[in-house]
Amino acid sequence: MWTARSKRNLFGNDYDMEQEKWIHPTSSIGAGVDSIFEYMFKSYVYFGGHEYLRSFEAAYGALLQYSRDTTGGYAFYNVHMRSGEVVSSWVDSLSAFFPGLMVLAGDVDGAESAYMLYYHMWNRFRALPERFNLFAREPDIFYYLLRPEFIESTYYLYRATQDPFYLDVGEMILTDLNALMRTSCGFTAMHDVLTHTLEERMDSFVLSETFKYLYLLFDEENPLHKLDNNFVFTTEGHVLLPLSPVRDGSAQYPRSSSFAKRKLLHSEQPPEFINPDLYKIDNIRERLSKLRKSEMFAFPIFPEPNSL
Repeated sequence: MWTARSKRNLFGNDYDMEQEKWIHPTSSIGAGVDSIFEYMFKSYVYFGGHEYLRSFEAAYGALLQYSRDTTGGYAFYNVHMRSGEVVSSWVDSLSAFFPGLMVLAGDVDGAESAYMLYYHMWNRFRALPERFNLFAREPDIFYYLLRPEFIESTYYLYRATQDPFYLDVGEMILTDLNALMRTSCGFTAMHDVLTHTLEERMDSFVLSETFKYLYLLFDEENPLHKLDNNFVFTTEGHVLLPLSPVRDGSAQYPRSSSFAKRKLLHSEQPPEFINPDLYKIDNIRERLSKLRKSEMFAFPIFPEPNSL
């Protein structure tokens, strides 16, 4: 995919592998192209290859030059991968992951600016619409599938800044999930962020990402927060711990072994059991206990039609 980029170091949205050409030359940070930025940088963190970092820096620089609008809250627009011109004025909910990636790349100030767009959307709708039109200031696609990207960025920004504002945002999200999307047997997607009507589905990423990042946001004592190494989360929220011994530094494969003989998780054999005391939830329970029950478990209350 790197060799298929445009001369401006931008990527399109849909690539035909058989014909080796772009079908949709729209470049953005959202659906269809989001993961390539994440994996370029995380490949550098995880494998230590500087070619990944150089690729990410070139692609990130192109986004800052052509896609980011610094006049309206640091939104990233959809642009044509060859001309760099804006082709649409909407952002999608998947692009909310990008402030988190900016944190990992060291651009915390830029991440905080980009984050506020999604914060204000959630604050307005009590969810994140699948697609929001920045020009009309209204949703284009109205459903919210319990996607994790906004929560993911909230988590990374809190870990980087320790600003309690992000804990307040997490509390807001948690309150809204419980009040508007909780059912008798779990949680469900929101069909319309304007009416707060619900669907009958809960995707697998809700457990692997949405609730995981929300849990980690409040769990200060989680073992992951004590690690001083190059572990990463995949795009689906799974933890990839280092493959090489600590003594080998950031190199993923031990210097003394071949690829076929690499060691996994600092040991050739998996552990026989995991100590259940390793993951404690006292901290998050304490935080949740401070929420009012009416906020935690209230059923959604909508105004009467005559009052609208």
